[in-house]
Amino acid sequence: MRTPLLALAVGALLATGTPAAAVIVPQHGIGGVSIGDTETKVRAVRGVPVRVVNGSNEFGRYRELRYRGLTVFMQGLRRVTAVSTKARAERTRTGVGVGSTETALNVAVRGLTCSTFGDARSCIIGVEEPGQRVTAFFLGTSGRVQRVVVGIVID
Repeated sequence: MRTPLLALAVGALLATGTPAAAVIVPQHGIGGVSIGDTETKVRAVRGVPVRVVNGSNEFGRYRELRYRGLTVFMQGLRRVTAVSTKARAERTRTGVGVGSTETALNVAVRGLTCSTFGDARSCIIGVEEPGQRVTAFFLGTSGRVQRVVVGIVID
């Protein structure tokens, strides 16, 4: 089970508020920001972040660009490695996102694998192997999605 490692890879991503254009594209990006984008492109699409956080972890230096409704994570500082949202307005083209039930996810999204690790439950698209893209829908104790992350598994 690699879900805890995915969580580590995307760091302490936080998101608040609601963006104007709310779109989750599984395995690609959220809110107009795509995996692999440069910081310049992110800023061209999203504007000036509300907050920028720089730090380092066991994988090296990283930067978080925090926007209302969206957090962009750049492990290695060069390109987007993960995008996260907690905004209810963010939805896939099939209408699921934060606030959706696991049942709704399974109906609307193909290729999901749902599992529990400790107290955490998630439904994931993709292979949880280093270098692979994944889309993770993290569920709370209510059984509803609390956070969505599209990212690259680092470890």
